[in-house]
Amino acid sequence: MKKNKYNFIIASITAVLVMIILILFLLYYFRRNQVIALTTTHGNVNEPQVFNNTQKILNIADRRDVLIYRGSEYPLVKGVESDYYFGMDGLGDSESEFLEYEPIAAQSNSAALALIEMSKKYEGELIVVALGPLTNIAIAVRLDPRFISRLLKLYVAGGHIYSEIYNAPEFNAEMDVEAYSILLQNSKPDIVTLIPYSQVYSSHNISREWRVSILGSIPSELIRALNVFEQKSIVQSEDWTLLDPVAMGIVLNGTQIVEDWRYTHNTITLCERRGTNTNNFTSTEYFNSKIIYKVKEEPYKKLLIDIFSADLK
Repeated sequence: MKKNKYNFIIASITAVLVMIILILFLLYYFRRNQVIALTTTHGNVNEPQVFNNTQKILNIADRRDVLIYRGSEYPLVKGVESDYYFGMDGLGDSESEFLEYEPIAAQSNSAALALIEMSKKYEGELIVVALGPLTNIAIAVRLDPRFISRLLKLYVAGGHIYSEIYNAPEFNAEMDVEAYSILLQNSKPDIVTLIPYSQVYSSHNISREWRVSILGSIPSELIRALNVFEQKSIVQSEDWTLLDPVAMGIVLNGTQIVEDWRYTHNTITLCERRGTNTNNFTSTEYFNSKIIYKVKEEPYKKLLIDIFSADLK
């Protein structure tokens, strides 16, 4: 990314990943960028809990100046039940001093209206990063069909590239399939970049041991908080490959982290095999997005270490 100053909205934030994402963006790295707002929606936990978690994380990050716009509590039609991978509260169900926070009032506008207004105010200069169900963005598109065209970039973390291994719906996409479909119907390949979980997982092999013994051993307040918030999820797998922080790494430093990307005509099924993505990489006339195909593990790990070590310098 060029060394310009960009305005960002981090959209569709959900659970403990908020911790990683906001620290990646709000604190110590790429200070030239300005996060102007966060929007909430349903996801790993319900929207009211997401709103509470967002306030907690902004307090930890000492960024109470960032505006919060509350979004939809429900999908457009129907979604799926969360598995509460990060705990019932989305932050590891811990009793910790990190859970204490000074309340931050939400803005009066809804998330969808705020997205539209910000796209007009910062036309051609606004980057939106969607890290959960796309309900708010779909509502914005339906209310204002020119919404996407006014953005500089829209990054969407979700979906799969279909294969024998990844033949089931991805969580973010399945949580609101209709919203995902609305986005794709209005998507523009020079603006919209899709970051599918299948490609992140197949490109990365970050172990739980690395997360605990290397990243988790950094003696910073930020890592101490993250260790608390991930205490429930970290024991559930031998690897540590999370979509949303990788997506933020791509947004921040894509030239180093992205190894391969392609143009595609991406769709999502609404009926049979609901929530499954399809991609056509050959129909150049109908391309509607870029899609990240392969990412590099080592530059991403270095980025994490640099960021979480920054408050020690």
